[in-house]
Amino acid sequence: MTNSSSSGSATSGRGIPGDTKTTYLGDLPKNYDDTKIVLLPRDPFWAYAYWEISADTRCELNNKYGATGKFAIRVYDVTDINFDGKNSHKAFDIIVGEAAENWYINMPDVNRSWCVDLGLILADGRFITIARSNVVSMPHHGISTVIDEQWAILHKDFERLIKLSGIEKIGKSSFDITKLMRERWEQLMSISSGQMPSSHVSSLRKAGVPAEKIKSFWLKADTELIVYGTTESDAKLTISGKEVKLNSDGSFSVRMHLPDCEMNIPIKAVSKDTTMSKEITFEVKRSSFTDENKKRS
Repeated sequence: MTNSSSSGSATSGRGIPGDTKTTYLGDLPKNYDDTKIVLLPRDPFWAYAYWEISADTRCELNNKYGATGKFAIRVYDVTDINFDGKNSHKAFDIIVGEAAENWYINMPDVNRSWCVDLGLILADGRFITIARSNVVSMPHHGISTVIDEQWAILHKDFERLIKLSGIEKIGKSSFDITKLMRERWEQLMSISSGQMPSSHVSSLRKAGVPAEKIKSFWLKADTELIVYGTTESDAKLTISGKEVKLNSDGSFSVRMHLPDCEMNIPIKAVSKDTTMSKEITFEVKRSSFTDENKKRS
């Protein structure tokens, strides 16, 4: 942040060495002693929630309910309704733990709108709402039938939206998310304009295909991997070293991006007392190629 007077002189303060125009105002705080939860869409299948509980709220909860409640997220399907907390189409709970501050949520249905409550599940089954999120409509899954001039937003506006979304601050896979969004941007623009994606045109030219043979007719397809199964409900389950939350019956289901490569996906379950374990490893290979690849092979 830069503070300067009308004459252009800089205020004093701690700043970057050698920079006389910058005043260092300190790092952003980890939290703002507020109580809130925010829900963000990631893709058609996953949403991301982050939250904060103030010290006063934690003290009030402890005084009222003690330390017996379990912190949880209650996820509501609120598609096409004015949600009042009781009229959702359906709802399900995710136990998150007292120390958790964020969570990725695998939505069970596509093309729906969702809202989440952060709360406590008491021993008698009551759910005590601590904070309610915004409502989000998930990105549409499938090909849109609408092709009109409204799709033709400028590329610089897309870049601005990427920055404003703060997506690079969400999780450790932000690079992959941003890359995917950029790829889908190119797909949208190519569909709306009826042109082959520039990346595919470039690859054909590099492969020696004459320009006159590169036609506007093209095909784009993708796939993903779904890993699912079941184990003891109190076991600890990891997939590729990352812990996966089990459902109450011990079942699990995870959607994974499937790139063009060979992948080993180890799935390991460890008993609650850590005396027993079982492991299954999937070996998966994906290789995509076009008709041009076939002809040259």
